[in-house]
Amino acid sequence: MKSIAISIFLSLITLEVVAETVSGEIARIYPSVNKIHFKLKNDQCGKPISSYYTFELDSEYKKAWYAMLLAAANTGKPIRASIPGCPVNDEMIPVNYIVQDF
Repeated sequence: MKSIAISIFLSLITLEVVAETVSGEIARIYPSVNKIHFKLKNDQCGKPISSYYTFELDSEYKKAWYAMLLAAANTGKPIRASIPGCPVNDEMIPVNYIVQDF
């Protein structure tokens, strides 16, 4: 039992290490059905390709993310988003979380 708990803990740590963080000002936001898609200016992942970051509006805290994106876009303040990794193709990038530093 102890070894199972240790392996679960180590796998969670590995997931966090693999995740990347991108930051920047909001270039574009658009809602679509139950999802929010957005782009960042001077995006670290979007050099040759033009990918959107995306998340579903399926919880209250994700609705707060959407409000934070709108506020950041209106004020020109940067946000940081945790993602699984930069894509190799032009695809939607799922967001793990969004934060804004003050």
